[in-house]
Amino acid sequence: MKRLPPSDRRSDIDRSSTDSPATDPRRLMVLVISIVLLVACGVVTWKFGSDGSARFLSAATGRVGLLMAALWLAWPSLKKPARWLPPGIAVAGVIGLAVIAVRPQLALVVFPAIATVGAITVFVRGLR
Repeated sequence: MKRLPPSDRRSDIDRSSTDSPATDPRRLMVLVISIVLLVACGVVTWKFGSDGSARFLSAATGRVGLLMAALWLAWPSLKKPARWLPPGIAVAGVIGLAVIAVRPQLALVVFPAIATVGAITVFVRGLR
């Protein structure tokens, strides 16, 4: 069996993580989608004006285009894990958002619960 040099043994994931952000094809694709959606928003707004369905299409393409532009800007930081964020906080945040989405009145209970879970995870991390 032929043995590969260490540089050829890396997986595709390792190779993509070493690429510079400017050469990542997925980031470029997000930028192109963002530009296309924002241009479509402008064209629909300019050409069709205040028609009900045109306003809906314009608002939808504009919002998704802005979201994709924000994703394009944040792409390099998304490739690195957030080591400063304890894993318990992320899980508690997602659960808390789901609870608040179902019952907004529980926000007064959910926020202190998330803060408590955060304090506990920071304390446990400090003990390690």
